[in-house]
Amino acid sequence: MKTAVDSSVLFDIVKGAPGAVAAQTALETALAHGGLCVCAVVVAELGRYFATEQELTEFLAACQIDHDPMTMETALQAARIMRGYARNKGPRERTAPDFLIGAHAMQQADALLTTDAGFFRNHFKALSVVTPGNRS
Repeated sequence: MKTAVDSSVLFDIVKGAPGAVAAQTALETALAHGGLCVCAVVVAELGRYFATEQELTEFLAACQIDHDPMTMETALQAARIMRGYARNKGPRERTAPDFLIGAHAMQQADALLTTDAGFFRNHFKALSVVTPGNRS
């Protein structure tokens, strides 16, 4: 099983947030069931927490998380879902990165590990969403 990892889970780990232990445990559990991956959006969002690109790539390697390039079909799927969200007058705090991460997980992985389950469950119905501390 291939699990895409959302920025929110990795932020908890890098920032040493209260959810860091649960996030690390969730990564280890997902890894025991298959591979972990992130799309370029997650790499870019995470990058601000590292002084160098080398430190960022070493962190991802240490977590055994692979970069999985986004396909054109995935980007188009994100655009379709984002268009529907805009038509339904969704809150403006949601931006393209949220939709790209969700579409990447839905199209190119088997599940998404995130702390933002509500948004992804509401807008990516076919996506299996996993949260730290909960496998469903």
